[in-house]
Amino acid sequence: MGPQTIAAWTQLYAAVGLLAAICSGCALLKTIYDIRTGVIAPPQGNGLRRLLWFPKVWLHFQLSYLCGFPSILAIAILYAHYIGFSTFVP
Repeated sequence: MGPQTIAAWTQLYAAVGLLAAICSGCALLKTIYDIRTGVIAPPQGNGLRRLLWFPKVWLHFQLSYLCGFPSILAIAILYAHYIGFSTFVP
């Protein structure tokens, strides 16, 4: 691979990593907001119910993150189009 191809792939990976971090942060903020507003309220009662509540919160976070995935994919494709798809071919 040429240096231009390596640079293009590196830039694309860095951009997608940054977008994934932003999406993850937004999903975390949404999950915290939903906990505070009572959408996914913590259970009252014994420790077992609280322990079983954490997978529900994790699933809520994952679904929130996956809702942002189409944006990440669209931006990555537009970025690759801007650089030129032929640049990514070794």
